[in-house]
Amino acid sequence: MDFPRALVVLFLFLLVYLASQFYLFFRIRRYLHIRVQNQKRQAFLSVIEAGFFLLMLFPLVWRALYGYHSQEPSPWFVRSLSGVFAVWGFGSTGCALILLGGNVFQRLILFFSPRPVAAPDLQRRDFLKKSVGLVAAAPFIISGYGVLLGRRRFEIEYFDLPLNGLPSALSQVSIVHLTDIHVGPFMPAEELAAYVEAVNRLDPDIIALTGDFVSASLDEIAPCVDTLAGLKARYGIFACMGNHDVYARADKELTRQFGQKGVRVLRNDATSLQIGNTTLNILGIDDLRWGRPDLPRALEIDKRKPGEVQLLLSHRPEIFPEAARKGLDVVLSGHYHGGQVKLGSGPEALSVARLITPYAEGLFHLSRRRLNTSGPGTNDAMLFVSRGIGITGLPIRINCPPQIAHLTLRKA
Repeated sequence: MDFPRALVVLFLFLLVYLASQFYLFFRIRRYLHIRVQNQKRQAFLSVIEAGFFLLMLFPLVWRALYGYHSQEPSPWFVRSLSGVFAVWGFGSTGCALILLGGNVFQRLILFFSPRPVAAPDLQRRDFLKKSVGLVAAAPFIISGYGVLLGRRRFEIEYFDLPLNGLPSALSQVSIVHLTDIHVGPFMPAEELAAYVEAVNRLDPDIIALTGDFVSASLDEIAPCVDTLAGLKARYGIFACMGNHDVYARADKELTRQFGQKGVRVLRNDATSLQIGNTTLNILGIDDLRWGRPDLPRALEIDKRKPGEVQLLLSHRPEIFPEAARKGLDVVLSGHYHGGQVKLGSGPEALSVARLITPYAEGLFHLSRRRLNTSGPGTNDAMLFVSRGIGITGLPIRINCPPQIAHLTLRKA
């Protein structure tokens, strides 16, 4: 991940948001001055308007002051405002862009049109204004859906991982991948339990969990571990840590409690699974930025019992090119949530994540013919990046539903 580029992208989006708020604020104020003749009522409504806009800036100010590193959960009023802010933030930005676009379009029409001889059609002009107003309301409806329903309606999606020379014993091995769980205010234990039940119905051979189990607090560890302990897989459950686990300083306790529940946490470590007459090796590393990732150490452990297929768990996907060069066959990652808000439904649809990383979501492939490989693998390398099931920042998902990924190893 190009961290400076991520900061630039987020800063630009923040500028667009703030500009849209100023535009809407002054447009609403002008409307009040035109429509409300009573001076006292006009002043009263203006104060309410200013108070509302300031209130909608409060979650941003809170996040700027405390960031994602605070180990204390946000106060209830901040959590309550987050949902309202998500609806308002995306809805108002879209509304402002539509109104501004309509205004610019109208001015261009007037500028390039010949001066009319007849009187203007006031009914047509009024109809167009009302039409623009209705269209401008659409972003609020869409963002409301994303907050109330979009972030809860998960999808189970199926993917094949074709590998050259895959042993017959490993063909059809199924892996269910969960990531970015973010137990906390917007992922209570009872909601996570629905995911556990859905995963168990898939009857997977292996379950892979690629980090961000908690949001920000140590209090989120117990409900997360206790709920995920209900997962069942034929050959075991394996995990790595994510950046939020480090933020909350929960990584060591998560590792300990998961171990007690039979979940193998791989922190720059590797393990081997005997499946039939073949061996599948699973490696895991810490978060690339906030953890202490050590892929060479995991590879050294992996060499003690070489396997026909090497599978790496890494919270962030940017390890993919290096992992491919080292001979690893498959990498499973998350971190970006698919962007949470996308302009389309496909994996290639534009989102904030797409502007930050080439690995926002979906399947990626690297041919070993183009790589200077130093590892034992002969397969072309594959990366799968999940959209995850939780949320961070704003409690909203649009065109980006939570994802349970069912992956199947197949012969290429």
